[in-house]
Amino acid sequence: MIDFAGCGVVHMVGGVAGFVACVIVGPRLGRFDSDGKPVDMPGHSATLVVLGTCLLWFGWYGFNPGSTLNIVSGTSAATSANLFLTSGRAAVCTTLSGAAGVLTALMISFVRHKSWDLVNVCNGALVGFVSITAGAAVLEPWGALIAGSIGMLIFEGVCMLWLKLRIDDPLCASPMHGVCGMWGLLVTGFLATPTYVGQAYLNGKFGAFYPGGGGHLLACQIIGILVITGWVVAMTAPLFLLLKALRRLRITPEEEQAGLDVSKHGGSAYNHDGGMAKGSMM
Repeated sequence: MIDFAGCGVVHMVGGVAGFVACVIVGPRLGRFDSDGKPVDMPGHSATLVVLGTCLLWFGWYGFNPGSTLNIVSGTSAATSANLFLTSGRAAVCTTLSGAAGVLTALMISFVRHKSWDLVNVCNGALVGFVSITAGAAVLEPWGALIAGSIGMLIFEGVCMLWLKLRIDDPLCASPMHGVCGMWGLLVTGFLATPTYVGQAYLNGKFGAFYPGGGGHLLACQIIGILVITGWVVAMTAPLFLLLKALRRLRITPEEEQAGLDVSKHGGSAYNHDGGMAKGSMM
């Protein structure tokens, strides 16, 4: 299995755990109306969303290229060259996949609303980064564009599906990290190139779309997805169910209505028109 920088063992683990929590905790008060239709509960600050996205974007260059662990080897010039090429390719593919996610998010928001949705653009960047994390070192640059673009389409579709199923994920963590983490592993199984696999791993199976690739790597990726999903569900579901049974998983409706800033910290963090904001419920 190829998971260069933790698409499965980092992002999928968190995303699947988040999904289990969302199902067991249930939706926030007021998230769905009496007919089951979703009610918008936007965040309080687009500025902070953009700031957080920029910080993550910067950090991803340590997350993906840094997964070579070293850029110069003391053993041989050939090994150092492979490390340098692998790290540089990971940086390029990370950039391209994130950019592809951004552009796809822009097009989706414009087709839907005839406007440019800034928050959705930030989601597009992060989806692109998640989608390339497994294959950053072994995909061609055009493969990174495919990973980011399709990843954003998958993200949008899963977000819509979750709402239809009345699953409330306030940060869209399970579609972004869980499902797009799965996609990142799958696209690696399809598009990992023989040359780059040799540079990053010295030897190994490569993508099913290349002559001679067969389905060995793709099968390994699918098995990895199933194992990670099963392990996370088995570890987290009993914990969350136990906390729910002990009534330690969720605050009371009165506290939720007032907001955690008020109920836990003694004051409101956000005030609008003299009223008390409920942004803390997000």
